[in-house]
Amino acid sequence: MLDIKNFIEKMKIKKNGFTLVELLIVIALIAILSVAVLATINPIEQSNKARDAKFKNDAAEVLAAYERYYTSLAAYPWMNVATNPDASIDTNIVYASDNAHFGVVPDAASGDTNGLLIASSELKSSFMGKEPFTGTVTEENRMYVYHNGTTNDNYVCFHPKAAANRVLVGGTSTSLKCIDPDTATINNYGDNNCAIPASGWDSTGVSATNANLLCVPEGVIQ
Repeated sequence: MLDIKNFIEKMKIKKNGFTLVELLIVIALIAILSVAVLATINPIEQSNKARDAKFKNDAAEVLAAYERYYTSLAAYPWMNVATNPDASIDTNIVYASDNAHFGVVPDAASGDTNGLLIASSELKSSFMGKEPFTGTVTEENRMYVYHNGTTNDNYVCFHPKAAANRVLVGGTSTSLKCIDPDTATINNYGDNNCAIPASGWDSTGVSATNANLLCVPEGVIQ
């Protein structure tokens, strides 16, 4: 006859707790894996990549707004701004995003409350609240528009923050640009002394005249 009691005893599962040493080993392994995952993901770099993607999208939106504005008015914002307009489309121009000629911030001297791209409904008014246009704009957050008076091409450029967007592949780059607002010129990396400064991308190195800019559209400036 089956001994029920003995059978039940044999079927019982023995439960053992972890020792302190085992717990410490598990905790150490979890810590090591966490550090490895963080090193791979690099949350700061991922945040900077997201920021650059946002700036690139905004630059593309501004660029499209310029073309819509020109289609409607046969002029670009810098040609219609009240203070010191650039009348000729055949003139090279460079303007920073916190300048009324860029088309987003208003021309204070004329009493306007909206930039020309916003007043013409080519951009939403919320654009004025973005980093390149609101409050005290730092060089790192500034955008630039470059208009080539020879080919009538426009470029909107910004300073990237992600290390991946600042790297030169094989010592060269078709992406990084230099802009000189004083002479209204733009150069590709490697042309006309357009280079990343020896100090790198620190607070003194971030300058439009250094190879610190990505532009929309991408590729070599003709």
